[in-house]
Amino acid sequence: MAKFKDLYRVLGVPPRSHFRDIEESYWEQAHALRLQPTRKAAQRLKTLNEAYETLSSPQKRAAYDARWRQHDEGGDGRARPGMLQSFVNLLGKAFRPD
Repeated sequence: MAKFKDLYRVLGVPPRSHFRDIEESYWEQAHALRLQPTRKAAQRLKTLNEAYETLSSPQKRAAYDARWRQHDEGGDGRARPGMLQSFVNLLGKAFRPD
């Protein structure tokens, strides 16, 4: 199975971002990469283009969001603990924030 790419992280925007925020982030990063003639920059630009193409189309974004949520839940339907819950699990009940 191919490794799942978090396209929101690629573009540096939160998952509930408006289209304008996605577009702005894409153009800022693409413009910066255009000035760097390296293979690494070309690969990064290719990844940015893929992310922008997927997240700019409402249909493709809806399909991606469904896969993203499934991946974010761990793929087995159970939600992963949040960061706060992870710290509570790590530190024990003495540090419970309630």
